[in-house]
Amino acid sequence: MDRLQRLIFSFYREEPAIQQLLQPLYGCRMRRSWGSVRIECLDDAHLEEVSALLGYLRAPLGALGLGHQIVLRGSGSRQRSYPMHVPFHSDQLA
Repeated sequence: MDRLQRLIFSFYREEPAIQQLLQPLYGCRMRRSWGSVRIECLDDAHLEEVSALLGYLRAPLGALGLGHQIVLRGSGSRQRSYPMHVPFHSDQLA
């Protein structure tokens, strides 16, 4: 497990149901590059599984300011980009 995966699973450490949903991340390689978090998926079907998890990925990655977008890469040159902006309201910071 790389550092970014460990970060995500640690963020949800007290929520075993969400950790179970995040299992497809174990098959990914994750890295930061040029203001984005790049997630390399095994194939196109795996890319679809991981893209369904974006809501869970944005929270920990965006809260730490680790980039501006999440880029998912499948087999070949298939790639999808998603903004990572997570607004913080003052009531969440209190």
